[in-house]
Amino acid sequence: MTASVELHREWETRIAYFRASGLSGAKWCEKHGSRKKQVYYWLAKFKDTVAQTENPTQWLRVDMDEARDPISVIEIKVGKAASEVRPGFDQNLD
Repeated sequence: MTASVELHREWETRIAYFRASGLSGAKWCEKHGSRKKQVYYWLAKFKDTVAQTENPTQWLRVDMDEARDPISVIEIKVGKAASEVRPGFDQNLD
């Protein structure tokens, strides 16, 4: 493993501990002997990681009334992505 990969992993762990601590940047740095500038640099590097972990994908179950028209199509749109569920779909597919 290269030094840069090791450094990246080390700071990824440190930033996770910082976020979980609930401390301010200054307090956490004081407690752990880190420089604020360095911590904020790594926070910026891992900002996309936070967005992914704080907003995990959630699936919702949709129960359909059996009395509906059997040729109906359900269209699900999220942003630019769209998905259609048509009669006869395999509900066991993951």
